[in-house]
Amino acid sequence: MRSSEFKMRVMPYSDRIYRMAFRLMGNREEAEDIVQEVYLKLWGLRKGLDKYDSIEALAIRITRNLCLDNLRRRKTKQNALNSQADYQENAYTETPDKNLERKQEKELVLSLISALPEPQRSLVHLRHIEEKEYDEIASMVNMNVNAIRVSISRARKQMREILDKKYATWKA
Repeated sequence: MRSSEFKMRVMPYSDRIYRMAFRLMGNREEAEDIVQEVYLKLWGLRKGLDKYDSIEALAIRITRNLCLDNLRRRKTKQNALNSQADYQENAYTETPDKNLERKQEKELVLSLISALPEPQRSLVHLRHIEEKEYDEIASMVNMNVNAIRVSISRARKQMREILDKKYATWKA
């Protein structure tokens, strides 16, 4: 595979790879390094890329594995969603109050997701942020679809429990 064909087949996934790396690492520079490592690995595999059903799934799997390896090496819990400055906020045509409410809800959900342990964090990210189907996630992370459903269900339950504790005093 020539570099021009590699660019055409692999480069369209750079935004998804970066978003996944950024969400898991919580740092722009580390995410950019991960993206470069992913492309180096894919370049090394370029002769065999035709064997894979989905280059995107392979790229996401490599990204996830590299991020997990880096997080393990660091041995500190990362807040993968601290920096929202790099993401553009949706411009709502609603009132300023509604805009503020939506922004606060988004920040709350993102903080709940960031509080999850791996691999739940990345599975919830793929399902609810990247809006992937369960079979797509299964091929990306090399897991059984039922195991993914169970893990995401447990993650949702854990997020509900965190919310219940946080807002327990609000209940009547």
